[in-house]
Amino acid sequence: MKKMNKYVLLSQRLAAEIQSGHYRAGDRLPSENELASYFGLSRQTVRQALSQLAEQGLITRRQGSGSIVNAGADHVLTRQRSYTVAVITTYIGEYIFPDIMRGIEQVLNLNQYAPLISATRNRVDSERRILLNCLDRLPDGLIVEGTKTALPNPNIDLYQKLYNLGIPTVFINGFYPDLPEPIFVVADDRQGGRDATNLLIRKGHTQIGGIFKSDDIQGHRRYAGFIQAMRDAGVALNDDRILWYTTENRSAVLSNYALSALEDCTAVVCYNDEVALQVTNLMRTAHRKIPEDLAVVSFDNSYYSEVSPIGITSFTCHKEQIGTLAAQKLLALINGQPQQSTLLPWTMVERESV
Repeated sequence: MKKMNKYVLLSQRLAAEIQSGHYRAGDRLPSENELASYFGLSRQTVRQALSQLAEQGLITRRQGSGSIVNAGADHVLTRQRSYTVAVITTYIGEYIFPDIMRGIEQVLNLNQYAPLISATRNRVDSERRILLNCLDRLPDGLIVEGTKTALPNPNIDLYQKLYNLGIPTVFINGFYPDLPEPIFVVADDRQGGRDATNLLIRKGHTQIGGIFKSDDIQGHRRYAGFIQAMRDAGVALNDDRILWYTTENRSAVLSNYALSALEDCTAVVCYNDEVALQVTNLMRTAHRKIPEDLAVVSFDNSYYSEVSPIGITSFTCHKEQIGTLAAQKLLALINGQPQQSTLLPWTMVERESV
């Protein structure tokens, strides 16, 4: 996990001091040399931090005069709190999201905050409408499950506007790499992909297929762990055994191509339990037995893994903890306390499918 850059920590520290009234409109910040000496940083790091504050509209850097706090900057940062948090997920009442929401709501309720809940249904146009609404309502912060995080996102400008207004964002499950130093709480998907594949290799499988989601960063990272485990074990990777799908075409891709892609496989790593359940049903129609003919492993340990005719071995990450940590980090950011991102480990729940 990448640590937050020192210049970001310094810019957050100085922004918090403007928020607290330590520096007011018209005040001159300490010089680059003074800040570098006081915080034990290089002048280049200090210069980057001041540039970030200038980009946010908090200060103006004047040749020969130093860095001056802008008129209105302290007003923006100290605007009256609404005690609301926008919670933006792809879906609300489905799959793993109720558990995540429970963790978020417990922390927010304990701190007298109310969640404003919206769902994008994994559409960037819906995400944009929701973010524009946030710019009108100005919540104190956002908890966001990114939409199609493996693709360039057209809404980065709105996230930046919210950040410039002093409204922080914490991402869950996935995040946007194009944002500068995003704060997130996510499962360690590389490790998960590696562990799921190694489980199958330990059980003697060498003809292993994979089904991954192409428009979310989680799918790419699980695939990265998958190929690392194959490479480390000296197991050949066959492109014909790998399927990629998107939010919109999952059912069609699996229905039309899964049986042929997995025809000579003895095992498969599935992106999640929903995919794994569809695969097990397809195998039954083809009179292939699980796990005798095809071992199946997936992710999320959701109810799909339990209601399947064959219990699906699934890797789980504490879903409520994701929500709890995200809410805790967001409230800390609202209070001017720098935060770092968190990767959570996967653990295996083994059932009959392997």
